[in-house]
Amino acid sequence: MLRHESGEGAGGGATTRRPCGICALIERCRTGNFADFVAELPHSFVILGDAQFYRGYCVVLAKRHADEIHLMPTEEARALFDETIAVGRAIALATWPLKLNYECLGNLEPHVHWHVFPRFEADAMRTAPVWTRPEAERKVSLEDSDRRALIRTLADELRRQIPVARVAAER
Repeated sequence: MLRHESGEGAGGGATTRRPCGICALIERCRTGNFADFVAELPHSFVILGDAQFYRGYCVVLAKRHADEIHLMPTEEARALFDETIAVGRAIALATWPLKLNYECLGNLEPHVHWHVFPRFEADAMRTAPVWTRPEAERKVSLEDSDRRALIRTLADELRRQIPVARVAAER
């Protein structure tokens, strides 16, 4: 089901609906009111994630609100995944991680989105799921000039891969 509100019960029945937080975040990106905006791609918005313990972590937000990827038109879902791969390449070139982890969950916010986490050799928990690291440890911010430089590097690489990408400097 496509909708801009979330709140379906486990049995498929409606529960109290609330506005979609990712749709609201996308609107902030569209209006230039989100500091960690990286790029607008044909099927998604890319933002720098809030867990910069994993330096370069990004979230790819589907433009179309869908609770599940299989509910999206097939070609659109494939195009979204291609964009997610491009984000992974950009992160890899910017941070040179040991490994990249891709996750599409939606348990807390049922709007298709991908988490792309770089994993590094120096991380003692590199073989564990990122979510097992305590939130206070993973949700760290970068120094402002480093954050801006990283966003610029990621945006430039995405523009190289996807020439129609719109980046922060253009808005």
